[in-house]
Amino acid sequence: MLKRNGELCKYTVPDFIGKLTSAEFDSYNEAFGAIREEFDALVEIKNELKDLTSNPSVFAIPDDKYTNQTVETQHSDRGDLNLTWDIRSCLLKLTHSEIFLCERMTPQGKQYGVVERYDSQSTYAHINGNARVLLVGDDPLDVVRDCAVNAEHTLRFMASNMVAHAQTIVWQRYANQNPARVIRAISERCAQAVGEAHNEIQEQILGQRTARRMMHRQSTGQSV
Repeated sequence: MLKRNGELCKYTVPDFIGKLTSAEFDSYNEAFGAIREEFDALVEIKNELKDLTSNPSVFAIPDDKYTNQTVETQHSDRGDLNLTWDIRSCLLKLTHSEIFLCERMTPQGKQYGVVERYDSQSTYAHINGNARVLLVGDDPLDVVRDCAVNAEHTLRFMASNMVAHAQTIVWQRYANQNPARVIRAISERCAQAVGEAHNEIQEQILGQRTARRMMHRQSTGQSV
């Protein structure tokens, strides 16, 4: 069995091809334990994205659960221009916020938006208000699809922050043990979770685009 610094490399961790020594394993567990809650949230969001990307039309339909529920967003630094949105459906539930598909009437017609509403006790809510608009459009289905793509970028940002946090812990506590392999193991675990989401999202988007092209050709009498 392989040895490193006189220790046997016998411990395996998820999504890492190598094996860790006892000291590396202890370092890994402490650092990953510090980001466990964030990692679990990332995995939960990834799983919810499966439904969002595979069945966007379901989320574009108004959900009776949110009938007559609204959310208000601030549209000026002085707080004197606020917009009220009617909630249509919930797209994602995050650790400290929820993301809704909303609508409102404008002089130009109905506008759809993705609005994130924060827990009233969250730091962001105290500084910036309870809600913010993430994106807008004039077609609810397109807005839902765009939300799914943006959520993938959010996952990558979350994973990057988690790895940076874990790296700080490892270098502070275990710098004398050359912790590069521990950091790589944590990084690869986070990357694997995000990579799965990316592949699933891209596969769903490709399938939807192909289906729309075929329907268009059929409706215009073109050869499929």
